[in-house]
Amino acid sequence: MRQQPVNLSYDCVDEVPLHRVRGNQLGILLSVIATVIADQPWIMLLPLVVQLISRTYGVKYNLFVRLLSPLFPVSAKTEARELLRFNNLLAILFMTVALVAFALGNLVVAYIALGMLTVAVVLALSGFCLGCFMYFQWKQFRARRRSA
Repeated sequence: MRQQPVNLSYDCVDEVPLHRVRGNQLGILLSVIATVIADQPWIMLLPLVVQLISRTYGVKYNLFVRLLSPLFPVSAKTEARELLRFNNLLAILFMTVALVAFALGNLVVAYIALGMLTVAVVLALSGFCLGCFMYFQWKQFRARRRSA
C-alpha cells in the first residue's frame, strides 16, 4: 500500500484508494451473508453483476463502492489496480462457480466456493490480501520458470 494525496473523485487510473476497496469488499461480504441467511442463491447475482460492471467500466461504476465506501474513513493509502483486477477475477470466479453449483443442485461445491470467497474477503477486510499473496507467488513462479 502506498500513501498518496487523497483523491475524492472516482477516477482511479493506477491506484485505488483503500476506502473504496473496502467498500467493494464489504458489499461482497454482505451479499454472501444475505445469500446464506436467506437461503436464496440468486442474491449472489447482484455482486457478480457489480463485479463484472466494475471490471468492464471501472471503479466509478461499482455500486458497492458508491454506496459503502462512505462508511470507511477516507484513506490516502491505495491498492495497485493490477492486484485489484486479479482479486476481482478471483471473486468473479468464486461467485460464478457458486451460482453454477447452486443451479446444478451441488450444494457442497456451492458452499465451498462461497466459503473460499468469504475467507478471502474477511482476510482482506482484516488487512491481509490473500489474492495479492497468490498473485505474488504466481509472478515468482513464472519468473523462476523463465530463468531456468
